Amino acid sequence: MRPTIDVLAGWNLGALVTAAETARNNAAALDASLNDCSRVVDAAHDWHGKTKDAAFRRTNEETDHGYEVRNILYRIADDSDDAAREFRHAREFVLTAKRLAEDQGYAIAPTGFVTHPDPERTADAATIQSNLLGGLDEIERIDTTFGASLREHQADLAAIRDGQHDVTLPDGTRADPDQVITRLAAMPPDQRAAQLAGLSPDDIRQLVVADPEQLGNMNGVPFVTRIAANEISIRNSLVHEKQKSDPDQGRIKQLENMLAPIPDPSNATSRDQTVPAGATAPDYMIDRKFVMFSTEGNGRMIEMVGDVKPGVPGAGVYVPGTSTNLNGSDSNTTAAWNLAQQSRSPIFLYMEGDFPQNLAPDAAQSRWAEDMAPKLVDFGRELDREIGAHAPGTPVSYIGHSYGGVIVGTAEQEGLRADRILHASSAGTGIHEGPWQDPNPRVQRYSMTAPGDPIGIIQSTSQKSLGDDPDTAPGVTRLDTGYYGTDRDGHKAGEIIFGQNGHGRYWDDPKSDAFHNIVDVITGGEATAYVEREIESNHVEVHLGDDNNWGRQIHDVLVARRYGAGDPYGNPHVTNHPELGPKIGVG
Repeated sequence: MRPTIDVLAGWNLGALVTAAETARNNAAALDASLNDCSRVVDAAHDWHGKTKDAAFRRTNEETDHGYEVRNILYRIADDSDDAAREFRHAREFVLTAKRLAEDQGYAIAPTGFVTHPDPERTADAATIQSNLLGGLDEIERIDTTFGASLREHQADLAAIRDGQHDVTLPDGTRADPDQVITRLAAMPPDQRAAQLAGLSPDDIRQLVVADPEQLGNMNGVPFVTRIAANEISIRNSLVHEKQKSDPDQGRIKQLENMLAPIPDPSNATSRDQTVPAGATAPDYMIDRKFVMFSTEGNGRMIEMVGDVKPGVPGAGVYVPGTSTNLNGSDSNTTAAWNLAQQSRSPIFLYMEGDFPQNLAPDAAQSRWAEDMAPKLVDFGRELDREIGAHAPGTPVSYIGHSYGGVIVGTAEQEGLRADRILHASSAGTGIHEGPWQDPNPRVQRYSMTAPGDPIGIIQSTSQKSLGDDPDTAPGVTRLDTGYYGTDRDGHKAGEIIFGQNGHGRYWDDPKSDAFHNIVDVITGGEATAYVEREIESNHVEVHLGDDNNWGRQIHDVLVARRYGAGDPYGNPHVTNHPELGPKIGVG
């Protein structure tokens, strides 16, 4: 519906907020009751016989039905919240523009048409009118989008009153949604994708409601469906964490952040930017999107920042390193957002497993890569499927930082298909003996490691449990980490990226040369080639020839430890080769 400005002024958006709160509270109350019911029945250990079996079977059916109702209520709550937020911003834009115009003597019709008694202001009146009509267009778009979505949820809720309706399969047969999920789980991803392609949008929604935890993490399921399912799973996990006798407050905060909207990287300049009230009709805030989510282990997710769509210059998969976990992933998500913003490409933050949490002894072990590399190979196939469906021909880059480089390298040894690989301060090329087995014969490989980064010890050591040194591996082009571009974290713009902080601080500085090189690998731009430099700091010095010199690297780390309290890497300055390296074309 397209309202007049007068009608818009009288809108009570608080009703939408109240509806969202009511749906969410009812879903949480239903969830708690269902959990209590399941616990009581499961606790009946001394009850045996056919009556018990029948009671258990009926209880499971009804609790499963109740969880499906709960899931629809969460979808209603989320869409109502989103609609209220977007309506509020667009309404404020229109009413503010109207008020300011009237203060200057313009006459505003309820439909948004603008006039002024002074003929010399006709052009200005046309501009104001265009803004008002654009705002009303945005309100109509919001109403159409969320009206359709909420009507679908309402219909689903009415239809599910006596149990979920059967799903119509591609061969014309019908089956219970839970049975369909069970069948899908037993299929290989390609067959699963073909089966889902033959279902209607209504039937896909039934599957999402029936078992979001499974569907959200199944390969072969389109990303848009996985994202819808995982939004429900995250909401359920948040409620369950809050219901615990000793809830993890860090996990609660993280889950709440995952459900909160963020600025659209295609329109904002920073992840913490908020659009000024009245600046534009759309608020340019978007829901976060997760194509994988689990609370298993230290918490796992794959977040998609940006969209896979025609015209994007590339797609990037960012695999972080040691100490990565769900609760402490904010810096990783910010880096992924910055990559998406600069590259204008979809970026996937890949955390589908547990990472080593400590440098010693965890980060020297191969078991983390053994677990995650096969999953990354499988995810790569899913990303290729998504690219083929929505952005054919788009190059895909994998960026592994620190231990994440070992995971990427191991995945390539196990058959990961990539267009470009970047080992960023990577600990090694992969845990297996033998070459990479990338099925793409034209894959381009790059690396970069800051001078004085202690990771060089792991790269250069004769103990090759994590693989060879990516900076010297055959077929790998080393890129420059260069200089910081921002005053932050004790570093100044123009300071050389160096030493212990040079291992990862450039990820937090989207204006740094290193970060720009990552973007250039993703987009196929012109990256900066490596330059070996001499650097002096408070106590640590790097000389030409120190690269790959294990003895010198050990010496530098020991010196740093000896003067740890005196900022051993502080005040670095380049004494030889301060220039950036030559530009090299990527792609």
